Amino acid sequence: MKMMRHRSIGWWMSISLVTVFILIIGVFSYFKMDFLVKGVQIKAKIVRQGDSSLVQVVGNAKNAIHLKLNGREIFIDKDGNFSEAVYLLPGLSIVSLKTVDKFGKISKKKFEIWSKPEVKIKVTPEIKTEATTDTKITIPEVKTTKK
Repeated sequence: MKMMRHRSIGWWMSISLVTVFILIIGVFSYFKMDFLVKGVQIKAKIVRQGDSSLVQVVGNAKNAIHLKLNGREIFIDKDGNFSEAVYLLPGLSIVSLKTVDKFGKISKKKFEIWSKPEVKIKVTPEIKTEATTDTKITIPEVKTTKK
């Protein structure tokens, strides 16, 4: 206890400043290296235009090196942006995204989309056909002989 009394205010201030400096470096390092802890964060949305069954899956997967859409690898630009067209079947369609970063961490995102079946009725004009009785079909006669 005697040693603590002999410490000057200057010594305590320098220890406090060093502690705060180390704390700031630690917090800064954590926020710069958080991609190591969290892995790839997938930000994606489905863009549908009208009642079409064709939709665009657009988004960002920063720090990803591989991105698969429904099991098929798709292109990612250097910033992690992607855009891909997907055809939805009538009923329940599942769109899944799977990413892998350079450290092997895997992230997944799944969309479940319910689409109503498109009913298109094609109306064709009625075609009337009339049979004529003037047509004669002649069948040649075959003679058979008995032995």
